[in-house]
Amino acid sequence: MRTIIILAAILLILLIYFKRKGYFIKDRAGKKIGFKEFMSRWKNGIEGITPLQQAKTNIMGTSITLIGIFSGIIINALVRMENQWIWIEIILTGSLILVVIQMITGLQKYWKFKKVDKIQQEFEKQMKEIKQW
Repeated sequence: MRTIIILAAILLILLIYFKRKGYFIKDRAGKKIGFKEFMSRWKNGIEGITPLQQAKTNIMGTSITLIGIFSGIIINALVRMENQWIWIEIILTGSLILVVIQMITGLQKYWKFKKVDKIQQEFEKQMKEIKQW
């Protein structure tokens, strides 16, 4: 309950701060942007993400998960007390297998999308050359 009250207080303080400041963030050109405009720009940016960018982001997220699982296995092996936490190692090992498979799938997608992107760039380059004739 305390954490909810603390989070609500932090959000209220941030809301008051941004209202008093008059803007949410500045863009690259230095223009002050309100929250609504920021959200609309963010939405347009998210809609424009390519499959290659999605695959790359998926790989980065899976890598972080793998690091967490490896850390959990190592820490649990070092701290284990008289076989009380063996079930945690079983769960972490099972999830490690699933995340490794997910990582392999993500890498395969990334490589395929990279090949498609390369072929598309070559095609666009050839089309520009043809238009110049």
